[in-house]
Amino acid sequence: MSGVTSCSRNLVLLLACQAVTTLGLMVLVPILPLYMATLTGIDTLGAARWSSLALAAPGLGTLCFAPLAGQWCDRFGYRRMLLVSLAVFIASMLLMALSTSVLSFMLGRLLQGMSTIGVVLTAFVGHASSDASRGRSLGLQESAIACGALAGPVLGGMMLDQWSLKPLLIASALLTGIAGGVLWSQLREPPKSAPDKNLPQFAGLQTVLARADLRNWMLAACLTQAAAFALVNVFPLYLIAHFPAADAIASKTGALHALGWLATMLASPLWGHLNDRGDPRRHFVLAAIGCALSIGLLMKADQLWLVALLRVVQGVCYAALAQSMLLACSRQLPAAVYGHVTGLSRSFMVVGQMLGPLIVMLLMPLLAPANLVWPITALFMAAGLLVLGNSMQRSYPVCRIENQGKDVA
Repeated sequence: MSGVTSCSRNLVLLLACQAVTTLGLMVLVPILPLYMATLTGIDTLGAARWSSLALAAPGLGTLCFAPLAGQWCDRFGYRRMLLVSLAVFIASMLLMALSTSVLSFMLGRLLQGMSTIGVVLTAFVGHASSDASRGRSLGLQESAIACGALAGPVLGGMMLDQWSLKPLLIASALLTGIAGGVLWSQLREPPKSAPDKNLPQFAGLQTVLARADLRNWMLAACLTQAAAFALVNVFPLYLIAHFPAADAIASKTGALHALGWLATMLASPLWGHLNDRGDPRRHFVLAAIGCALSIGLLMKADQLWLVALLRVVQGVCYAALAQSMLLACSRQLPAAVYGHVTGLSRSFMVVGQMLGPLIVMLLMPLLAPANLVWPITALFMAAGLLVLGNSMQRSYPVCRIENQGKDVA
């Protein structure tokens, strides 16, 4: 009974920390060009170039350090690594808040990615959950991420319009520090898992590249992230091209983005519950196809309320993707390497986040703005087909777990 209570307390603390740190991560994203203009004192075009580099900087840090952070979680303990990540994250927020030059701000953004706070939190949530409830825990974490992603841009925009963004960045750092203090006193290290001799040994990227099932999962995660981040760039262009007479298009774009995140926040726990009781492969394929269809149907939407409805469908379907991938991989590998697997998967996802905007940039001279939704549809569909191929021919042994009286693959 005490073990169940400890797991529940751990989960609540981790979810609260996830929401707080995501808010800090997302507070700058939609208004970064405006904030960079206040630092550089240059024209809008120059600020846009710097903001593009600032958006990419955390991804570069995460790409380089995510696999190492995952390995260190497995080796040195999840609680210890979480506190280290939080300390680096707080330092990055303070550096950005106190920056008076572009270079120091860019260093803060790079340090934010190097903290790998998202990787460590995801690894901790998954490892601290039982096999029968891991899907639910990952679903709740996705909901906490969506909550922070929804609140962060709203607060950031309000602060930049009404006062200054720096107090909000400092407040986020202080709030994260308080969360770190609470975690230090209340969080309990989950017990180490003994290596399972019935499962193949995991050799990191070498294993991922050698095993078709894991390789397809990682590539699918990369493609879905590429599609999602490409949509961030394409969606405003689509609205301007498709609804040229619409007023206050910027406000409508922000509201429609927020609507998608709200749908993700509400739907994530449901997908987690379904994954615990069924096959995450099936749910990933259905969700990827749902994302593809809802984005493709944007071309047929002639009213903004139809666009809003499709954004809700996209948010609901997108909520299933990352958590289904993580759960499916965790069921096929020893629990002792869960952190390493999580770190590698996050690296593949970051590659997708960088690839998506690059694809849009390359296709812009070739396609009309409204037609740029079709490559995004193709990316989601390709991800679904990769995972569908896994269900037809598996090249990797499956860990079977007992879940409410039946085996779940």
